[in-house]
Amino acid sequence: MNRSVSTMPASVIRELASQISTGNVCYIDRYTAKINVIDKTIEDEELLAAQEEIRVEIEKKIERYVKLEKIGEKDQLMIMKDFLDEITDKSVRKELLNALRRKSPIRNFTTEIESNMGLRQHWTNFYTKESERWVTNFLIDAYNY
Repeated sequence: MNRSVSTMPASVIRELASQISTGNVCYIDRYTAKINVIDKTIEDEELLAAQEEIRVEIEKKIERYVKLEKIGEKDQLMIMKDFLDEITDKSVRKELLNALRRKSPIRNFTTEIESNMGLRQHWTNFYTKESERWVTNFLIDAYNY
């Protein structure tokens, strides 16, 4: 029987959102809710080999797992656009909107955010909350397929 997303602790959702935001891939066992993280930052050859063995075994029985990867560009852009509604300073909102309209919108938006310390903290808090919501919705969809 599939484990319900509603019984998944908030700490698990938070951890999943954190892992995928760094580029890692997570596999969640549909029945036990055990999470396997494929860490993209590992450089140690032995650890890489062990992790690859785990990934191969999981992929052999992938129907048992939900695979969670980094939020796609389209969804990232939606989150960024939603963030504009949080900005009360019209000139800052306009700068961010312009960043999103140019080529490489995600990079431009991030550059604008990084140049403003107060805005960066507000963005970090907003993005954390939205990515957790995205993970929750992704899991609901995955568990109900």
